[in-house]
Amino acid sequence: MAKRKNIIKPILPYDPLADNHEKNPPAPEAVPPKRKGHKNYIPTFFIVGLAIVTTVSTLAFFAFAYRHIRELNEARQGYNTLREIAEQTMDIGGGVYPVFYTPHVSAFDGMMLDINPDFVCWIRIEGTRIDYPVVRAENNERYLNIMFTGEDNEHGAVFMDYRNAGDFVPHIIIYGHNSRYGNMFSDLRRFLDGEFLLRYPTISLIVNDRLVEYDIFSAKKTDITDPAFFLDFNEAGSFHDFLERIGAPPDAAQIITLSTCVSAGNDDERVIVQGVLRR
Repeated sequence: MAKRKNIIKPILPYDPLADNHEKNPPAPEAVPPKRKGHKNYIPTFFIVGLAIVTTVSTLAFFAFAYRHIRELNEARQGYNTLREIAEQTMDIGGGVYPVFYTPHVSAFDGMMLDINPDFVCWIRIEGTRIDYPVVRAENNERYLNIMFTGEDNEHGAVFMDYRNAGDFVPHIIIYGHNSRYGNMFSDLRRFLDGEFLLRYPTISLIVNDRLVEYDIFSAKKTDITDPAFFLDFNEAGSFHDFLERIGAPPDAAQIITLSTCVSAGNDDERVIVQGVLRR
């Protein structure tokens, strides 16, 4: 029997680290140690700050909304009460009276004067929510944030220009806020639509139970430089010139201009509606 030969094992390349691979596996990538006493507070500060800002903003919004809703409800309640009084006590007669002075005071006007001595007339426009008492003070600022009944309210009151004083004025200007809630003079914007104007072409003032009606001849968006706000009629012939400048009928005995702001973005813009009392 043949003698078995010894098997020669192949020689492998020597790896000096081979013995250590199993005993000492490679260490993971080193992570820089944190400094003693140092902690990462940035995320916590950010979250807490965001929560505080959100909470304060939410509370401020609800407080703002509550105040506006309360003032709106107060205004509506106050003017609804006045309308009820008006319906019960007005005894409106016919006729055209382009003057505010009369030798007597009606029962209704007397009642309104007891509530507010600045009362001058009542304004109504069919097809709109414009149905309010009108006041006139010694300036045009008093009733910007005061209601007819005297309470502070951002909706204010409908008021006549303080320069419209005397027995008769050729041009009456009445102001009212453009409320986002649709009250006061907000509905003046509807007259920019020609079809709406054709349906409701009359402005009515009630003075001492006398109905004074003005035919609307103009409605537009403009600004405070418009000649429609002119009130100086001391010179002879100035009223006739005024009628020409605003495009009013030449047979006008008196002009009425209703004015409201357009938006909070531009303090000078206005929406105006003008009517004429014919001779």
